[in-house]
Amino acid sequence: MQAIYQSMWQQATAAIGSGNYQTDALINNPADDRRGITALSYLQSSVPLLQQINQFLQGISELEPRQYRQPVPDMHLTMLSIISCIAGLQLRDLNVAAYCEVFQQALAEVERFEVVFRGITASPSCILLQGFVADTDQLSQLRQRLRQAYRDSGLPCSIDSRYKIATAHATLVRFNAPLQQPQRLLDYLTQYRDYAFGCHAVTQLSLVFNNWYQQQQQTTLLDTALLR
Repeated sequence: MQAIYQSMWQQATAAIGSGNYQTDALINNPADDRRGITALSYLQSSVPLLQQINQFLQGISELEPRQYRQPVPDMHLTMLSIISCIAGLQLRDLNVAAYCEVFQQALAEVERFEVVFRGITASPSCILLQGFVADTDQLSQLRQRLRQAYRDSGLPCSIDSRYKIATAHATLVRFNAPLQQPQRLLDYLTQYRDYAFGCHAVTQLSLVFNNWYQQQQQTTLLDTALLR
């Protein structure tokens, strides 16, 4: 994971430094009707971790107050996008009970684990928290169980259609306006490249019907599975 995060950092710093970063004009746009289904773990149960994140985000707000900060209730770790967000998708068009049944069956024998969040990285459009799992095979196997179960189910899904998820990152900031102080922002981010934010115990997963930004007010909880 470290190699992936480092590659992302190098590409992002080059984009931000040259003014080639990307902004998203659709955040909080009521006309945005992209929806999907995701298996994820919310971070809100990890209070010490969230305190450290909020301290970091306060510095971001002082430098770049116009950027979109992920609200605490929305902070999450994505396990797998079952249906990547599609314009016009509606919950009534889906067999919710069947998606929930597959979710429970796939996770029935999965054991809980811990994610250590250390350092930040970025993309040309986001600032991300770097997560690490001691047993990376455990995370990979969890994702593969979900991936295979939904593919075998015959239910509509678009797993890995955007990219095959391989890390344990959490999105903290999205650029939705021109950066006011890009170099100062990069200097600030550099200070946190290896910062120990804390840990998150993944003891349960949620299956949600969500919008592109995983905003709680646009999210419907479909099911929850407790890990062993």
